[in-house]
Amino acid sequence: MSLAELVCLVVGMLVEGFLVVLAVSSTIERKGRAVLLSSLACVLVAAGWYGWYALLASESLWLLTLPVLVLLGGLVFFLPFGSSQALKIGRISEQVDEREVMFSREEYQPGTEHYKTYYAAHPKHKAADDRMRRLPELLEPGGRYYDKQAADPIDAVFDKIVALATQVDGQTSPRREAFDAADATATIKAEVLKMGADVVGIAELNPMFVYSHVGRGPEPWGQAIVNNHRYAIVFALEMDYHEVEQAPRLPITRETAKQYLRAGEISVALAKRIRERGYAARAHIAGSNYQIMLPPVAHDAGLGELGRMGYLISPKYGARIRLGAVTTDMPLLPDRPITFGVQDFCEQCLKCAINCPSGAIPVGGRRLVRGVEKWSLNVEKCIRYWRAIGTDCGLCMKVCPYSHPSTMIHNLVRVGCRRSSIARRMSVWGDDLFYGCKQTLPTGPG
Repeated sequence: MSLAELVCLVVGMLVEGFLVVLAVSSTIERKGRAVLLSSLACVLVAAGWYGWYALLASESLWLLTLPVLVLLGGLVFFLPFGSSQALKIGRISEQVDEREVMFSREEYQPGTEHYKTYYAAHPKHKAADDRMRRLPELLEPGGRYYDKQAADPIDAVFDKIVALATQVDGQTSPRREAFDAADATATIKAEVLKMGADVVGIAELNPMFVYSHVGRGPEPWGQAIVNNHRYAIVFALEMDYHEVEQAPRLPITRETAKQYLRAGEISVALAKRIRERGYAARAHIAGSNYQIMLPPVAHDAGLGELGRMGYLISPKYGARIRLGAVTTDMPLLPDRPITFGVQDFCEQCLKCAINCPSGAIPVGGRRLVRGVEKWSLNVEKCIRYWRAIGTDCGLCMKVCPYSHPSTMIHNLVRVGCRRSSIARRMSVWGDDLFYGCKQTLPTGPG
């Protein structure tokens, strides 16, 4: 056997192996379209490659043409090519008032002081918010996917999260343990991972990412928020792939509640440990007891990039994450924001926007919002749709190509997307081909 024949056979086997692994992975992921296409490709490539080999076995130069083209394609995909633009953040000069956040506004009930005070100051929101409040609340009868047997246990988990709100802060021990920043950072990160977090980072807390006034939670509504902590410890929890795949039905909300509870428990326990060491610390949990805006703080901590859908995109888990955080004055070493191609990818992909039933995710370009150039989500449309279906939807999280599970195939694609603008363009096309562009919405309860 000549060298040319050997190279042709080896490269052919590698291509076939890739397609077989893709077919197997797609079967595990329950992606019928990808299984069908990759299986068909296996047959066609095997037949075509063998035919090429049989026809040109005696013509070494021509025999190598196909393997060389494949290898060149692989090099183009994985070699660094083009630039990867970072999220553009300018000077942020104002804080967000939590009273104006949609999650707060939907809780203002007609006749209450909060309702009267807020809409007297913001009458432009009143008519639309009143229409939204006439829709059933999350997990309540009337939502399209409501099911009492499934909804009641989820409600019970959210009740546990709310109960944690009284434990987010407490007395700091007068005896302060001596730490230098490097030791403290290593200790804290190790503890957070041991508690069950999947990734953790440290950010120097930008005061502009602290809410200005209380809009939800047990603290007095409208109270000015004072948080002078210098650092934020931010962590992410992976959401179960198969639960997310059932979006927008109730399993997505069940998984959301589960991970928010885990995040709350980790945050409360971590803040308590830090206070016991003599440093002020406050947990920020769902339910709601947030004082900070988690996605931008998590971006600063190096956990991911902000994508078109408004979620933080993790390099490993995509949008399938929930965040938790503790702010503290303990001396720590902050991490740096990371860039791995999300801005470029989201410019071309549009899959979350195309599949958003409410039209809340923009199809167009980014715009400047409080000093950050980003895609701006229409949260009002999003929340109205949540209430109409009775779940927290999650379709954008489900269809995001970065949310594929961490299999060998998807990890290889991630490596290429991190390094090459050509790989990002090819990956958008490939994801549409193998997984489809438009998600079919389920009908009826369940």
